Amino acid sequence: MTVANTDLTQGSALTTSAEYVVTGTGVFDDLMEAVNIHLSAQFQLGRITGADYATVYLGAMQSALQNSSSFVLGKEKTNAETAVLSQKEITEFAQTEQTTKIAPTSTSIMGKQATLYGEQAKGFKWNADQKYLKTLLDAWSINVSTAGVASTNIVALNAVGTGNMNDQISDAEPVG
Repeated sequence: MTVANTDLTQGSALTTSAEYVVTGTGVFDDLMEAVNIHLSAQFQLGRITGADYATVYLGAMQSALQNSSSFVLGKEKTNAETAVLSQKEITEFAQTEQTTKIAPTSTSIMGKQATLYGEQAKGFKWNADQKYLKTLLDAWSINVSTAGVASTNIVALNAVGTGNMNDQISDAEPVG
């Protein structure tokens, strides 16, 4: 980030009243105005004398410049963060179609994703059921072809009652 001179000092002017005063509306100008008022008061009270005044003034000026630069950089960072948060708000709305803390709608990206996960889970169960059914059919077919009778718990393909193949097939169909 760059600190522009206009952020630190704006509209500075030197007044020629009884004392010379630099005025301006930048951050550095405002801090230096406060520093000058306090230094002047301490000088008038005799707490800061001749040679010490220059040392204190130099330190105060360096501190004001450093703090005003930090303030301006922080302000640019807060503005950048605000822009990121605004974009995040747009992205979150696109994903949920909600502006409050409630569940996403079914037509939002996250709602569709939840539906997809549910359908995938059904598909995995259906696939496992189909593999189980194929194993049963293969076992039944092998038993019928080798032994001449079905020696599995499945009585017949078209039989009714407990253990019939039609119930196994119906149980293996996907639901929902």
